[in-house]
Amino acid sequence: MKNILIPVDFSKVSWNALHCALCFFGNVPAHFYIIHVDTSSDHEEASEGTLLIHKNIAVHQKLEEWLRLIHKKAKSHHKIATLERKGSFISTMKDVVATHSIDLIVIGTKQSNVFEDSLLESYTRAVITRIKCPTLVVPQDVPCPIPKQMALLTDFNFRHNSKALKTISEIVTVGNAHLTILNLLKQEGYTSNSQEENKGFLKDAFSNLDHSFHFVVNQTMDEALQFFINIHQVDLVILFAKNMNFSEHLLFSPSTDTPINYHKKTPFLIVHE
Repeated sequence: MKNILIPVDFSKVSWNALHCALCFFGNVPAHFYIIHVDTSSDHEEASEGTLLIHKNIAVHQKLEEWLRLIHKKAKSHHKIATLERKGSFISTMKDVVATHSIDLIVIGTKQSNVFEDSLLESYTRAVITRIKCPTLVVPQDVPCPIPKQMALLTDFNFRHNSKALKTISEIVTVGNAHLTILNLLKQEGYTSNSQEENKGFLKDAFSNLDHSFHFVVNQTMDEALQFFINIHQVDLVILFAKNMNFSEHLLFSPSTDTPINYHKKTPFLIVHE
C-alpha cells in the first residue's frame, strides 16, 4: 500500500491535487494523508487571542468536510486520514514524511512557475528541493485523467540508483502508461561513452515497461519540452532531482511565450536519489 501525503490550504488548487491523487491511484491500494499546517508565529498567536481558537475550530471543521467529500470519491481499497499540525511548513512535512513512511507527496499549484503568495504556491519549490521524497506537482488546470503518456527527461550524465528507477517504474505501471526517455541535445549524433553506458543502464532498468527513447536537437529546454508534449500528447513529465538544471529551469523560470504553456497543463513528478 502506498502512503501519499497531500498538503492542503482549502483552495481550489489543493482540492484539484487531492482529486488527481485519488484518480491516479484509483485502482491500487493507497493510504492518503491530508495535512493542513498552521504556519502562524507565536507573536501572531498572542495578538490574535481568542480568534485563534475560532481559527483552529474552523480548520478542523474544514478538514472534516473535505474528508466526507473525499470518502465519496474514494475506493474500498483506499484509506484516508487527516492531519493538523502547527509550525514550520517544511520541517513539519519532513517529520510527517519520516513518521508515516510517505512514498509520494502530491502538491497543487496554479502553475509550476511558482512565485505566488498562497501557502502551497510559496512552498512548492522548497518541497521539491528540501524534502527527499518523490513529489508530484499538479497545476490547477489539469483535468486529472490517468496519465497514459509519460516523459522522463535526462541527459544520461548520471547513473541513477535503483530506488529512483523503481519509483518511476511503479508510477508508469500504475497508469499502464508508455514511458518516453527524452534527451535534449545541443548537437545531433554526439554522446560520450559514459552517456551511452547510462542510456543502456536505463534501457535494462525499464525493460519490463512499454518504453522508447527520443531526442530533440538544438532547441531551448522550454521549446523542446513544449514541442514534445504537443506531438506525443504527454500527460506527465518526470525529472530527476539530481538534474536540478532541468528542474529549476523547466519548473521555475518565468516564461512569457504564449505557446509555452506546459507550466499550466502538465503535472511534473520529481524523483530524488
